[in-house]
Amino acid sequence: MASVKTSTGLKVAVCFVWLWPAVCFCETTAGYDAYRAWEQWARLQTGAQAGLASSYDREGRNLDFSQYEEPNGVRTVDEIVTVKTTAGPGVIYRFWMPHLTAKRNFIVRMYFDGEQTPRIDTSSAALLGGTFSYFTSPLVTTCAGGQVCYEPIPFAKSIRIETENKASAKRHYYQYSYSKVPGDAPLESYTGTLTQEQEAARADVVSLFDNAGQHPAGGSDGAVDINTPMTVIKPNSSVALADVNGPGMIRKLNIRMDDANDAELDGLRLRVYYDGNDTAAIDVSMGDFFGAGRGRAAYKSIPLGADSNDGFYCYWPMPFRREVAVSLFNTTDANIPIDSACVQYEPDADVEKMCYLHAIANTSIKQEGQTYHPILARSGCGHYVGNLLYAEQESYSFSMLEGDEVITVDQNNILNGTGLEDAYNGGYYYNWVGVQQDEPAYPQSAIRPLHGILYVHRQEGIEYARADQYRWQIADCVPFSRGIEVKIENRYAVKGAKWTSVAFWYQYHCLGSDFDKDCDVDFLDFAFFASQWLKNNCEVTDWCSGADFDHSQQVGTEDLAALVENWL
Repeated sequence: MASVKTSTGLKVAVCFVWLWPAVCFCETTAGYDAYRAWEQWARLQTGAQAGLASSYDREGRNLDFSQYEEPNGVRTVDEIVTVKTTAGPGVIYRFWMPHLTAKRNFIVRMYFDGEQTPRIDTSSAALLGGTFSYFTSPLVTTCAGGQVCYEPIPFAKSIRIETENKASAKRHYYQYSYSKVPGDAPLESYTGTLTQEQEAARADVVSLFDNAGQHPAGGSDGAVDINTPMTVIKPNSSVALADVNGPGMIRKLNIRMDDANDAELDGLRLRVYYDGNDTAAIDVSMGDFFGAGRGRAAYKSIPLGADSNDGFYCYWPMPFRREVAVSLFNTTDANIPIDSACVQYEPDADVEKMCYLHAIANTSIKQEGQTYHPILARSGCGHYVGNLLYAEQESYSFSMLEGDEVITVDQNNILNGTGLEDAYNGGYYYNWVGVQQDEPAYPQSAIRPLHGILYVHRQEGIEYARADQYRWQIADCVPFSRGIEVKIENRYAVKGAKWTSVAFWYQYHCLGSDFDKDCDVDFLDFAFFASQWLKNNCEVTDWCSGADFDHSQQVGTEDLAALVENWL
């Protein structure tokens, strides 16, 4: 504990605390806490870095198959190849292939910590088919032409992934999503077995996946419900669902609109404001935010859904420091009824180093020469946790599914995907092409705890194709410290194709105290603040380079208190 003495004699205490990232990377939990520690989904992930090893075309074409770290280029001969080599510590949280590809029985070998013998030596058919070791359902699943494994695979010092290229297989698609954690994180590499404690942690995650639709953290004796009874929201008017002083954390949000039509779902907007900010962190229509209406399947996923006894639900943790305001705004010229609503929050929650949940909707109409639909572009620090994406075009073709997802982190770390349906753990146009008969063919919807399709269809004789999908990245979230850009390639969609996305991310706000924009308010920021101390006439000097937080025209004790509030 230290104290800072101001010119008026005020002493402000400052605690120097070492804070771990959001996920507790402990050797005793083998990575499972990334799922089961619900409150930590919102905590700032200092020092973590996302990675994606995939078969994407390194030259930017549409040849997103049979490409590896070593050797380079599209491979056409039988040979053993290296998928990825990277230093640790870290955790592989997701391994995906199209169902058709996985059944071709590619070698999957993983070498840990420089060892010459692989600790994992199996095949894609076994690992993604749920017959390898303890890698079983529901953490391994087949869905809409794709197969995915969510079993955490930790590595302490390094990992090298090896596979084979088969000339006869022609196209080898794959993705491995992993997270690199701070170098001093106490992480033990995969051993092939689980301790009793790890088995209990895995059982908790299995229960989480099996019980999508129930609150991920269970009940809370200290939680407070704010209930809104049946009401009618008048045109161009709003109704407040919650207005709460903090600190605290919203645990869940329920809104029932049992008989709502598409116009009402599109015209009613959910808005969330944190800490007195005039700009809403969430301002999205009900239909887009919850993935509801327009013939979409009623679904249950872990953080969000449209199918519960209480109507639509959102279980993303939503911390706030000073206050939070939640409202519904009717943008139409007609009355919109709601059956009920409930905001449940935990008062006096620990929100230190917590980020605010944000959501934004973007719509674009494909123009000649356009190559990407923008999903998210933000500066600052936080972590991206997934999206809903709705795509449609006036064509019998599913060509809009050919586009790759591209995520750029801090301007230099680029995560390249291999196709739209691949990003949502499907495959081969969601099993409408290259159909696999050991799962439902031509599905109109397919729901899983962390990903799924809400509606996909095309009909011969009608020039129309559509695909609505979602994927949540909880363990495999994408942290950023300077900024993030998420986009999906639409160059293969027909002109006039419509794309709407809703991006979800957590962002950390230091109320201006993070002068060097490194996600930490530390001695460097204090030194800069000290250089502005007691300066006057701040309005004409850009509020003293941002140090005059309260815009009083002088950098004084109130500004120091604001800095200290965010210290470390």
